[in-house]
Amino acid sequence: MGKIVGILLAGGKGERVGSTVPKQFLYVGEKMLIEYSIEKLENTKEIDEIYVVVDPRYREIIEELKSRHPKITKIVNSGRTKNESIKHGALALDGNVEKVIIHLANRPFVHSYVFSKMIKLLDKYEVVSFCCRIPDYVVKVNKGFVSEVLNRKELRLCKSPVAYRSEVLKTLINVVPESEFLTAESDIELLCKYLPDVKIYVYESTCFNFKITYKEDLKVASLLLLSGF
Repeated sequence: MGKIVGILLAGGKGERVGSTVPKQFLYVGEKMLIEYSIEKLENTKEIDEIYVVVDPRYREIIEELKSRHPKITKIVNSGRTKNESIKHGALALDGNVEKVIIHLANRPFVHSYVFSKMIKLLDKYEVVSFCCRIPDYVVKVNKGFVSEVLNRKELRLCKSPVAYRSEVLKTLINVVPESEFLTAESDIELLCKYLPDVKIYVYESTCFNFKITYKEDLKVASLLLLSGF
């Protein structure tokens, strides 16, 4: 049986949070934000190794974390976009890796049971995407005005993490043109376009999966994380 690897994307610059330091390295209590995600990946018993994809300027921070978190085995240079960082992480995979789960360092609330469930689903499906139902109605906007109300029953919010069988991920990064790693919205978009026969299973979860993007998000996350949420 092959290895299972968690790829943690930590290459974001944190510009929208208004900090000179990328948000994943800001402290929430006694730990950096990234450490909350590392711990949840490390506590997932199915995961054998963790690769951290990071801007080379902050490699020393990950080197120090690596000394305290034994499942971190590789530190990979990030790309110019999230998709390019995914590509770099995939290129670093060893030949005996069977399953991969990709997660963002600025989503610290995803619990280990979610990673475990998605990894298990890869026994049946080639790709598993974390999604949640949309509680509000969704509209299309044209030139500042509502043009259409969409059927939310057919829509989902897709978030990190995404789980792949490794052969699918490796195939994907080999067939996508280099330029599209810079322009595509997500790896799921690339998957739909270039590997349309691959079925992407929708893992619907009510797990609180809050992404930290702005300064206000960091304040809310701090309150929740420090309360033990």
